[in-house]
Amino acid sequence: MKKVLFATTALIATAGMAAADVNVSGSGRFGIVYNNQSNFGVKNTNAKTKIEKRMSINLDGSGSTDGGLDFGGRIRLRSDEGDAAGATSSANIWMGNDMFRITVGNTDGAMINRIGYFQGSVGLTGLHWANLSSNIGSVARFAINTFSSRANAGDVVRLDFNVGGFGVSLSTDTTGAFNAAGTGSEDAIAVSYNFGDWNVAAGYATNVLNVNSPAVEVDMFSISAAGNIGDFGVGIQFSDLELVGNKVTLNGSYNFGETTVTAFVAKTSEDTVGSAGIGAAGSESEYGIGFTHSLGGATLAGGISRNYAENTMADLGVRFNF
Repeated sequence: MKKVLFATTALIATAGMAAADVNVSGSGRFGIVYNNQSNFGVKNTNAKTKIEKRMSINLDGSGSTDGGLDFGGRIRLRSDEGDAAGATSSANIWMGNDMFRITVGNTDGAMINRIGYFQGSVGLTGLHWANLSSNIGSVARFAINTFSSRANAGDVVRLDFNVGGFGVSLSTDTTGAFNAAGTGSEDAIAVSYNFGDWNVAAGYATNVLNVNSPAVEVDMFSISAAGNIGDFGVGIQFSDLELVGNKVTLNGSYNFGETTVTAFVAKTSEDTVGSAGIGAAGSESEYGIGFTHSLGGATLAGGISRNYAENTMADLGVRFNF
């Protein structure tokens, strides 16, 4: 698969280019977050509330070649609460058209690009992000290739093909140091299909980092389905991470006027006791509920969730795009 990816990169790089446009967009949020500071039932004495603040600026360049191919790239600037200064993400560069695109750099891998992992997200901040089926116990949701807003999660090469409602993504990764650590690159394939208000997707990745055993890289399989029935939204996703465990997540939402209520429940099964960092002390069930309300140009959002470590979080605030 790597030979296909890099050969395609070299092919389209030879096209003649025209002048590009540069656009600025961004988002912001502020509010308050509560954390009961419990880890497997053991609480500490740290403060349980904090002010939440985030601002992100996207710098996007775009243009087209004389042959009709579009091209562009993105760099993101981000600052959160407590930052002495903002952070700049590594860039990604892309080229293609409505049917085909190649993206290189700090970008999502095939799995994140196609699978509906983020369906059922609750709160202003996403809280534990326990609604992600890829977030299995203590295995971080960024174990698979994904865009980093503050750094470089790895130089990914991703090919996207779209025909009608059908789409396919292929990805691999490398580093500027030619992967001096000697670890394998994450290779992934994912497919999706849109029909009406519904989307289904499936994907498979090899050499995914198992953060509970840093020397071990494993395979991961995920599927998702989501859609709308009138004012109701429903979704399901499932992921299985080799040697760690599997997780299924159900989510639903209801829209009435300017307000939407969203909830999810998730269930994790460890391959062996403690393989996902849960063990006998934790809970295999995770759940959350939240709401959003349009303020006409901004959104009031809040929620509460409980994760596998029996930790409860809640938040409330305002977010907006510009």
